[in-house]
Amino acid sequence: MPENLQEPFCEWDSAINPEANLYTMGNAEEVLPGVCRPFVANFIQRWDRIWHLQLAKDLDVEDLVRIPEVPEALILPIVAGRFAINVGFVNNFSATYSVGEGSDYLEAFFEGSETLHSEASTDEERAAVAYSRLVKKGETSTERAQAERREAAPRYQESLYRNWQVASDDELIHAVDEATDLAGRVFTSHYHNSTAGGELLSALNKRLDAQVPDHPEDWGTRISSGLSDVESSRPAKAIWDLSRVIKGLPVLADSFAALSPEEILENLNTPSSQDWEVFKNAFDEFIEELGYRGQRETDPSQKTWNENPSFVISSLKANLAAADDRNPYILEEKQVAEREVLEAEIVGAFSEAEQPGFRRDLALVQELTSGREYTKATWAMSCRTCRPPMIELGARLVDRNVIEEVEDIFFLLYDEVAPAIHGELSGNDAKKKIEERKGVYEKLKGYFPPVLFERPFELEPITEQEAVAEASYEGQGISPGTARGPARVVQSVEEALEVDLKPGEILVAPFTDAPWTPLFIPAAGVVVETGGVLSHAATVAREYGIPAVSNVRGAASGLIVNGAIVSLDGVSGEVTVSPPEAPEL
Repeated sequence: MPENLQEPFCEWDSAINPEANLYTMGNAEEVLPGVCRPFVANFIQRWDRIWHLQLAKDLDVEDLVRIPEVPEALILPIVAGRFAINVGFVNNFSATYSVGEGSDYLEAFFEGSETLHSEASTDEERAAVAYSRLVKKGETSTERAQAERREAAPRYQESLYRNWQVASDDELIHAVDEATDLAGRVFTSHYHNSTAGGELLSALNKRLDAQVPDHPEDWGTRISSGLSDVESSRPAKAIWDLSRVIKGLPVLADSFAALSPEEILENLNTPSSQDWEVFKNAFDEFIEELGYRGQRETDPSQKTWNENPSFVISSLKANLAAADDRNPYILEEKQVAEREVLEAEIVGAFSEAEQPGFRRDLALVQELTSGREYTKATWAMSCRTCRPPMIELGARLVDRNVIEEVEDIFFLLYDEVAPAIHGELSGNDAKKKIEERKGVYEKLKGYFPPVLFERPFELEPITEQEAVAEASYEGQGISPGTARGPARVVQSVEEALEVDLKPGEILVAPFTDAPWTPLFIPAAGVVVETGGVLSHAATVAREYGIPAVSNVRGAASGLIVNGAIVSLDGVSGEVTVSPPEAPEL
């Protein structure tokens, strides 16, 4: 890594794409936080190209958008070792189907204001055809997504339970390549859901503006929420169910509250009573169903809940302490009812001629919003099929004295794994490369790109913000409602594994994704540093009616401290902070 901290920042960064050179970190951390290991970066770059090729074919724009070879940046590049989003490349695709004034749907996902607005195609006739193809993909999204889940789920199970020790070296390499291909193909559907859903929501908002000019700004997102059974809410509901199993066994509940997560896991491994046996059976069913999820779940170098269930245990403790009025099923039913009332009000404000078209588009937006969470989960599951064969390859490289530790394999580049296992990369060379890359990897953790930037640029170090006893911040409201309570700050993925969140606290984090959402149930509100109104955190928060604000930069890195009293408005985006209240005597 150069001492002047100018590009290239590391050898596994994506190369600059001169035709698409506008990037954002907004929402990227929600998808994959932190610095990526070299193999993981290359894994991403490869499946990223696979779905781009399919997307260009789906829209019939292969002659309009150049899909470069790896490692040149596409929509999801690696910059300074981190997962980023190339808005320039997104706009290249958007321009092929945008007509009229262009497309503003990106504002629903990312930060960047008017900068994130694509230009319209100069060939409006062809753009209209491409747009109809995009919408058609949206209309058939559920059938396609279910078919992909039927493929990905058994592939994941096979990867998890197969005896990889008896596989040949080439079979292991082939399995890694197949996982890369699967992740790319599945992500195509996730993109179609996100894009078609975002475009149609934007169009829906324009129809609202025309028919009901003075409507509240959040109407569009409110009628595309409260959908019931959204995939990303499943972990929260499943963990709530587990907490109620514990609560129904009073002796176990007392023990659970008193024990550390490590002690609880020991009891799960060797149940000491019938109550623990009952809980173990329920816990095993949970892991069988949702064990593929976890923090950084699309990163195959990271353990998920089936390998490290610490987060689940911490979330169980928080849910166990929550009152029954935090039941996610009840919260969800309330949001469904509120959405249906609002829908009826809105439709009633439309002319009779406009009502059928509005209802049709709204139903599709709701289907795509829910489908986006479903396809995201399938994509995460697909990425996880890469880990078991990689771990076996790592074990073999340790046995052959090529690397020191099994997980060191993730510090090799993708194209170095096969040569290493075939004896074409010496142990001395491999260990030297790994040691150097670990140093760069650790150094990059201290730096973060700007929210919106062009390349090349100078990388600035992360500086901890200085908390102010009383302050007010303007963020973006992503889930309506107001909340007030003491802050519970979670600064990193690692901290999230063991979070002592108390009912009524305000969860403050740099980002959240689907596996964090069990913490939403006991929380009174959520404040995050990144993400738009269609981010995963926003979608789930609205499903449960939990007030949430995003885009409060520095909130979890010093501006707000544990115990500070936080008040938030999930519509205006205002967040106020005041000193901790003195305990009652």
